[in-house]
Amino acid sequence: MGQYFLIANIDKKEYINPHSIGMPAKLWEICANKLGGLLIFLLRKSDQTGGGDIKENYEYAGRWAGDRIVVIGDYDSSKLYDKALKEYKDISKEVVTEYNDFIELEELKIKLIEYIRPDMMITPKGCYKDKIIKLSEK
Repeated sequence: MGQYFLIANIDKKEYINPHSIGMPAKLWEICANKLGGLLIFLLRKSDQTGGGDIKENYEYAGRWAGDRIVVIGDYDSSKLYDKALKEYKDISKEVVTEYNDFIELEELKIKLIEYIRPDMMITPKGCYKDKIIKLSEK
């Protein structure tokens, strides 16, 4: 199945879980999608709120600047992945909502899609291997 990753802020005890916002969470998948922009939004460092980039005071813009950030896999021997899921706050949806407001262009926004991954569904007949089940279809 492969290793899943999340982006954790060790200092603030927060994390972004791609699965929380309907995105894939394997390393290659994270590198190849819009999560990079979300991370840049969190890591922005500036004394100014304006200047042509951010016109409003956003709670999450620059929130992680200067903090210890890791992209941690669930196979890592540190067990930080499991610790983050249990003890840290998942800020994924809140950050995406604010990020999308900042981005404005529909084609660049992160689409919040809630779904059940096929490999997570166990039924009497086995797993759903080829179909993503949207929560609204339950």
